[in-house]
Amino acid sequence: MKPFNFFWILLVSLASLLVAQQPDLGSEAQRESGKVLYNLKCAQCHGGNGDGQGIATAYFNPRPRDFTSGQFKIRTTENGELPTDDDLKKIIRDGMPYTGMPAWPDLSGTEIEDLVYYIKTFSEDFSDPDYLPKAMEFPPAPSFSSGSAQKGRVVFENNDCIKCHGALGRGDGPSAKTLVDDADNHLKPADMTKRWTFRGGGSREDIYRTFTTGMNGTPMPSYHGLISLEEQWQLVDYVYSLSKDEPDYGILIIAKAVSRDLDIEQDSTLFDGLEAKLFPIFGQIIEPGREFYPGVNAISAMAVYNTNEIAIKLEWNDMSAEQEGENSPDLEAPLFGSEEESSDDFDDDWDDEVSSEEFSDAVAIQFPAKMPQGNVKPFFLFGDSKNAVSLWFTDLAKGSPELFTGRGSKNLTKEETGDLSVLSNYENGQWTVIFKQKRQMKNGLSFDEGTFVPIAFSVWDGFNKERGNKRGISSWYNLYLEPMEKESVIGPMFKWGFITLLLELGLVFGIRSKYKKEKAASE
Repeated sequence: MKPFNFFWILLVSLASLLVAQQPDLGSEAQRESGKVLYNLKCAQCHGGNGDGQGIATAYFNPRPRDFTSGQFKIRTTENGELPTDDDLKKIIRDGMPYTGMPAWPDLSGTEIEDLVYYIKTFSEDFSDPDYLPKAMEFPPAPSFSSGSAQKGRVVFENNDCIKCHGALGRGDGPSAKTLVDDADNHLKPADMTKRWTFRGGGSREDIYRTFTTGMNGTPMPSYHGLISLEEQWQLVDYVYSLSKDEPDYGILIIAKAVSRDLDIEQDSTLFDGLEAKLFPIFGQIIEPGREFYPGVNAISAMAVYNTNEIAIKLEWNDMSAEQEGENSPDLEAPLFGSEEESSDDFDDDWDDEVSSEEFSDAVAIQFPAKMPQGNVKPFFLFGDSKNAVSLWFTDLAKGSPELFTGRGSKNLTKEETGDLSVLSNYENGQWTVIFKQKRQMKNGLSFDEGTFVPIAFSVWDGFNKERGNKRGISSWYNLYLEPMEKESVIGPMFKWGFITLLLELGLVFGIRSKYKKEKAASE
């Protein structure tokens, strides 16, 4: 090959390489198209300037992404780097579970691409060839094994994951209340027992990617190069083993009949063998005192009863136990958009001395005050003027029960607690609360065996400054009291078998009689 040709080929190759490494910022038309979509669907949260300061920002937890910072949590690139276009497209298409970022599956591929081009205009880093993002190559996932998960527990402890995520991964570590992002907004560590809430996905591959890339702008580090590949997959397997793929939410609590006393103080085996049903908790956003992102997102329940009493056990994960201050369903909560509500938002003025002592944690079980006729139930937000509810409530700073009759959020009457009792405990990031009550209540509500009783829940997270109508709630579900004495299947089988036999014998006798008569008549 002639030297001239060699240098010409080398020059063309270098030029091609340089062109290929230039950032893809799209055309002016594509960016303009993306801007129209952004202003229509994104600016309300992320702000017209992409700085995360939209008109709805104050009501989101965590905060909307500040695109001008160049910091993105969910990526396939190395720690500290920008995301690839495919990373941005995936977040737009799939959303971020349990945040204000929805999925946009109805947007076309072209629309999402245009949005990405416009979002990249908010940070100059995207136009700098020196910051050109490159996706990492991830190894194929090895098979899961319980042995690997057990070793991962050791990795979890040795790398101080407990400090944020807690000893059992419930997000209750000693540092949990003080964690902030780069913008000084408080961040709750992930509850690793609820894989379906993971922002970047809950598969083993997703978890591995998060451990490899870290989450830019947050205290979550990258473990790439800090621990071995084997240890990283062991850590993945341990976290993966802490929860199910899906929450498997229930719609019915089956109360088991027992012949023993319901001693909630001394009998630790009272609920043994029962399956707890998990129910979603969402923010109360209908009436004044709205809570868009409550501190608790799920609660589990189980129940037992005997001839005279019923006991219901509740459990939920909570980042911290707020056992100082006070709480009540009838406390005044700030109005939506008011100055008082803005002062509730400690993210705007965060420091390590943030105190939630003003409000304590609390929980309530809600029933109709009287068994409804037909399908009509009281309004699930503390009842209504025509259909009252009974609230079994406990302020967990006091640990004593309270009984309310509700005829609406602004019409709560405190009643004598009577036979209502409660036991509560907080351990390793989980509240356990047991209510006990007579099956026949004085207000007329009766827990009869073989019946379905409507039931709902309210949870107040004191750290989140929830009180009154500002709380997490559920919709109506049902509590079914399994009959104490199950009817034997042998009796009904014999009964209906005997009846069937008589019918068959009668049918045979009738046919034969008719045949004999017809034969006699023909002769």
